[in-house]
Amino acid sequence: MDERGLVRRCSAGEPGARQEMYETYAGRVLAVCRRYVRDADRARDLTHDTFLKAWDSLDRFRPRRAGSLGAWLSQIAAHLAVDELRREKRFVEIPDQVRNDGSEEAPVDAERLSQVPVEELIDLIAELPEGYRAVFNLFCLDGFPHREIAKMLGITEKTSQTQYLKARHKLAAMIAAKYGTDE
Repeated sequence: MDERGLVRRCSAGEPGARQEMYETYAGRVLAVCRRYVRDADRARDLTHDTFLKAWDSLDRFRPRRAGSLGAWLSQIAAHLAVDELRREKRFVEIPDQVRNDGSEEAPVDAERLSQVPVEELIDLIAELPEGYRAVFNLFCLDGFPHREIAKMLGITEKTSQTQYLKARHKLAAMIAAKYGTDE
């Protein structure tokens, strides 16, 4: 599929072009939205909002290589989902005395992690509390640094780091509960 041509056709208002874009990318966009929000209806609403925002912003799309359109739509979806979580105040500032509780990172060795099917790992990530899940997704899956995550979410960089660490602890505990430990 020619992404540039599809974008041009959508911009020109060609009949069926927006439907083609939606049908081509809706699954991917919905998957991104579901990474951030648990509720399926909210995720579908965010998917629709993503396409509306994209269609209004097609003049800003700059393809760099094949797959750029899907990546651009995914980025819009992630930002919309994070904006919604921020508006709902799903992120809690963590007091300094709680930040440095001295706990070590819960161990999950690489071999055990490799035994967890990807679909089940995604399901476990989806079970994390929304604040933890958003920071985990932004840092681990989307590759944003904590400084940028903090700006996106309206939290401090330290809170982003702490929520990421707590997400890893919780995820490790969930994996250990489901698959056992070596001890």
